[in-house]
Amino acid sequence: MKKITSKKFSKRLLQYGALSVAALGVTDAAGQIIYTDVDPDVTIAVGETFSIDFNADALENMNLSNPDGLTGGNAALAFPSSGGAFVGIEAGGFQYPALLAEGDAIDDASGYTATGARGDLNYYGCAYSNSQWCDTVIDGYLGVRFDDLTNGTTHYGWVRFDTDVNGTNLMIVKDFAFNSTPDEGILAGEGTLGVNDQSFNGFNYYVANNVLNLSANTSLESVQLYNLLGQQIVSQKLSNSNETVNLASFSQGVFIVKVNIEGQTKSFKIIKK
Repeated sequence: MKKITSKKFSKRLLQYGALSVAALGVTDAAGQIIYTDVDPDVTIAVGETFSIDFNADALENMNLSNPDGLTGGNAALAFPSSGGAFVGIEAGGFQYPALLAEGDAIDDASGYTATGARGDLNYYGCAYSNSQWCDTVIDGYLGVRFDDLTNGTTHYGWVRFDTDVNGTNLMIVKDFAFNSTPDEGILAGEGTLGVNDQSFNGFNYYVANNVLNLSANTSLESVQLYNLLGQQIVSQKLSNSNETVNLASFSQGVFIVKVNIEGQTKSFKIIKK
């Protein structure tokens, strides 16, 4: 899959996490799996947190934290939003998210940590047998159950990232996805493969002088622009391979853009300064 996203990422944006990072969302052919490629991969250093908004409604669904100043060592932690939980177990009063492999099921039959409770991914290294995210983990999958905080529906998703707690003490977030159909499961890694993405080969975008510029190898069909309240503020039919959207009438801030080419949809975020 071609990654077409911002190559610059500031520590300030890291605090906003996926609410602000320029990330490329892909909908699969069935219109169910919404995939977001975090590009470049985000490194969470000690003392930093990365916020994840699966459905791009400007409301956090969960976050990954690499806290500083803990007595006894370092820890990789995950925090769900209200109604959220992780595939895993509860043991001894602690919540231990499972380390999933690609293809593992994430659905209502999966065991979960306590709703709304912090998940200890790798608490003080390998000191506890229930910490499946022990030692160095590359391309581990975290299974997530979360509630859409706008309409209350339940969804299942995954986040792929690395941990090396008590090694480099860094976490690296790579991508995430969720099933947009309420109560339907997802497989770890589903959405990254088998998506017909050829329509967006050569696609690019940038904002300059209050204008959003769009280009592709084939004709673009339409573009929609949303504010962070989820309100549609632009819906524009397109017909050429190079198109523009005038942003002059809008205030500064972050906006969500959806572009359609040959029946395929990609969404991304832009910042108007």
